[in-house]
Parts: sequence; structure tokens; C-alpha cells
Amino acid sequence: MDSLEVLLAALVWLLVVGAALLRVPGGGLRSLIAPWLALTLLTLAVEFIFLFIATYGLLFTLGTGAATVGVVISAVILGATPVAWAFVLRKRAHGAASRDNAAAHG
Repeated sequence: MDSLEVLLAALVWLLVVGAALLRVPGGGLRSLIAPWLALTLLTLAVEFIFLFIATYGLLFTLGTGAATVGVVISAVILGATPVAWAFVLRKRAHGAASRDNAAAHG
């Protein structure tokens, strides 16, 4: 097994863990901190690898100007990732809470 296969196996395992963490039981917004952190770190790691490769691809094919644009876009994507996961998890928690309330009262 070479290092690429080990990396791919680790990423697949982390994706499975991340998918399992999307099924968060109730407990309010505080119960979302651990899944948010795990999903954010996993996503940032994968994004960093792909963006690093893409930026170097831009550098070697189109030059430093394109690589600079790639770095700026990468920073925006990496900065938006924690906010996006917070939005997704909060929306799922509110949806689950409203379904629970409807089932209890209906």
C-alpha cells in the first residue's frame, strides 16, 4: 500500500464519520459544536489538499498572476467553510426540532 492509498483510505473513513455526525440527536445548539468542529476540520483538510494542487497547477501553467488569483479564491473558500457548516447544522437542528414539536402537538 503506497502513501496515496493510505491517504485515500483515511479520507474515506473521515467522510464516513462526517456523514454519521450529520445525524445529531437533540440537545440544542450546544450539541452541534463537536459535529461542527469535526466536519469543519475534515472539510478544510480536503479542501486544502485540492486547492493546494490547483494553485500549483495554475502557477506552473499560467504563471504567478493566475496563482495569486487562485490563492485569493482559496482563502475565500477556506474562510467560508466554517460558516457554511454552521449554517447547515443549525438548519438541520431547527428542522428536526420543528418536526419533533409538530409530532408532539399533532
